[in-house]
Amino acid sequence: MKIVKVIILVVITLSALTAIACLGLLSAEDYMIREQAAYEVPAESQIYDPEIFAYNANRGELREEYFGIKLADLKQDEEGHFIMTDQQRETFIKNILGKHMCSLQWISWKDFGSVSISYGADNILYVKGGQTSKTNGDFLEMYGTLTVFNPLHLQFNGQIITRVEHINNGKPVKREGTYNFTVAGQRRYWRMQEMNNPKDGYCDYVDIYFD
Repeated sequence: MKIVKVIILVVITLSALTAIACLGLLSAEDYMIREQAAYEVPAESQIYDPEIFAYNANRGELREEYFGIKLADLKQDEEGHFIMTDQQRETFIKNILGKHMCSLQWISWKDFGSVSISYGADNILYVKGGQTSKTNGDFLEMYGTLTVFNPLHLQFNGQIITRVEHINNGKPVKREGTYNFTVAGQRRYWRMQEMNNPKDGYCDYVDIYFD
């Protein structure tokens, strides 16, 4: 019940912020900062499941099929997570191998970068790539391993380095650890759920696209 209330509050807050931003009363940077705050789950709830939150983030109905896997064919556990069989996981991984567009919103949502998903000699799934600005020195770099929980939830373990002109005085920010990438509604990308920039508190949208 607490999660439902949080989701409703998020939708109302984001709608209000979007309207203000469109009227020119809120700068782009302030909009992103406040949007980040709207996505934060109250500490007292002590509940934050990035996968379930993404499924229910009011972004439309989920697609029926993802890379050859139909959601209707997947079982779900008591918490609502989709569970894949080894064969289903193998099919899904086979279909996501190769290049995918990627982006960090501060750089561009028009001039995309790319990441490559591939198997290493150790039979581990790797992700490598990034995005570079065409107008300044901003960039996104990613390198690490990938664990597939289900079509809507990929877990990245490795390094994510970003450089954005107005963040951390223009110096690169390095993240290292485990990060969850999930799908919300009809969106055609997995978005990193650990959005808070560790330096200046900005909200970073790091996305890996289906295409």
